[in-house]
Amino acid sequence: MAESLSDKLKSLGVQIGAKQLPERKPARPKGFPIQEVVPGRLVETRYGTTYACEASYPQGYRHGVVTMQAKCSMHTLCQWGQVPALAERDLSNLVFLDTETTGLAGGTGTLAFLIGLGYWNADGFHLVQLFLEEPSSEAAMIAALTETLSPFAGVVTFNGKTFDIPLLNSRHVINGFTPPFSALEHIDLLQLARRLWRNRLPSRALSSLEGEILGFQRTGEDIPGWMIPDLYYQYLTSRDARPLAGVFYHNAMDILSLAALFNHCAQMLEQPRTIPDPESLDLIAIARLYEDLGSWDQAVELYELALSQGLPRDFLVQSLMRIATIHKKHMQWDLAVPIWKKAAEYGLVEACLELAKHCEHRRRDYREALRWTQRAEECLPGSGLGIWGQREMVKDLARRRNRLVCKLERCGAEPDSELDVLE
Repeated sequence: MAESLSDKLKSLGVQIGAKQLPERKPARPKGFPIQEVVPGRLVETRYGTTYACEASYPQGYRHGVVTMQAKCSMHTLCQWGQVPALAERDLSNLVFLDTETTGLAGGTGTLAFLIGLGYWNADGFHLVQLFLEEPSSEAAMIAALTETLSPFAGVVTFNGKTFDIPLLNSRHVINGFTPPFSALEHIDLLQLARRLWRNRLPSRALSSLEGEILGFQRTGEDIPGWMIPDLYYQYLTSRDARPLAGVFYHNAMDILSLAALFNHCAQMLEQPRTIPDPESLDLIAIARLYEDLGSWDQAVELYELALSQGLPRDFLVQSLMRIATIHKKHMQWDLAVPIWKKAAEYGLVEACLELAKHCEHRRRDYREALRWTQRAEECLPGSGLGIWGQREMVKDLARRRNRLVCKLERCGAEPDSELDVLE
């Protein structure tokens, strides 16, 4: 009888069938899932699921020295931000947004893997963080983001006009969604921070404002921003989510600081006199913003308050000239002239020139105009105008002096040989 193939294999020691195979042990799960690191829930969308972490902070929660409030007037802030539709609304109409991404360069290869959203509800300030467990699940996260944004009329960011919103717009388009941000008013607090604190703070980054303005100090849980992209790449490779705990903390603090800074800025702009121990340099920054908004009287009040508190010389003379300029716009010469004279005491060429113009064109006092022109020429070397600026000013003052001398001669008067400054 011919030997079967099965018998031949057995004679060679080959085991036939699955019964003789050793029992396969179940594979051990790799890594450490995000669910065991940051408590949260799966959000179901028509495109799949995405992971969301949520937290609530009660009414009156203090972030540093700022008590976060759901009710605050934001009329002036919205007027500055050119979003008048939000001016008469309350904070429940705003959502605060910040992203953590795989890079800072932007472009189609950059993902927003963690999107923080904060908003006010009946229980206080609510924080939602949407996390991208897998790049292939991005459509689900984008869908959850769009759904979360739908009730709001405005979005508040910090540098969002340059980075966060353009990035999220591109991710929406890539995934076949219509970006929702065109329907939202946008307030970027970075631009406001640069205006309010450029006079005294070397950095207006959110991390700097936390310490200098909000009086808030992060714990050791925080992760520096430059490390965050690498930590996410490591997570995708190892599936160990434990290092991402610090990234979630970093993003949560960014959202809380953003909301607290909004509260603080709204109060500063609405009622600057109510801020405890206001910095004089901050007051003149707010005054200049009031000028731009056409709130002349409030601007003058703040400039005068800052002057009473004391200012460095350069800011002092700038403030004097700003006040005088406001009075000039309203043709309040009796108020502008004394301030120009005060500024001229500090050797300010511009103040001397304004007095010369006033004396020549409105008072027709050519002798006084000539004296102020001569005074401006004397102050020119210390004016800080630079070589080109001084050269042009020398020409302008020479033309003015010659014109005034001619006017005096036509009137039959001789110009004084010595400088006699107005008292």
